[in-house]
Amino acid sequence: MESRSSTALRGRRLSRPSEHMLKTKTYGLGRVCAVEGCGTRLSAYNPSDVCALHNGAWQNAGDHGARKAVRRDEITRRCAYEGCGREFTTTNPAKRYCSDACRMRAFQARVVAARRVGDPSVAGARRAS
Repeated sequence: MESRSSTALRGRRLSRPSEHMLKTKTYGLGRVCAVEGCGTRLSAYNPSDVCALHNGAWQNAGDHGARKAVRRDEITRRCAYEGCGREFTTTNPAKRYCSDACRMRAFQARVVAARRVGDPSVAGARRAS
C-alpha cells in the first residue's frame, strides 16, 4: 500500500503559502489621528494617518444606492375587494386594498374561481387526469 504524505493530493504537491502571503499588512500600533485636538487611536490596519471622521468618508455614505425620499400626494381609493368597498387614503399608487386581510380575501377568491374554471396557470389548481 502506498503511503501518502500531507503535502500530496492525487499526485500533485500542495503549494505552501509563502510567509508574506499569510501576514496582513499593519501600519504601527498606538498611532493617533493627525488632526490637532483629535485623540482617536487609529487601527493598526488603517493605512491613513487620520481617523474616519476626519477622512470625510462618512459624508458620502448616504449616497450609496439610497433612494431619494419623494414626496407623494395622498390618493383616496376604494378597496378593490368586492366584499369590502371601504375608502382609504394612501401615498402608494400601486395599493389596491385597504388592508392585508382584504388583499388575502381577494387572492383566495381568485384562486377558488380559477379552480372552478380549471385554469392550470393558478398555483394549487387541481387537474383532471
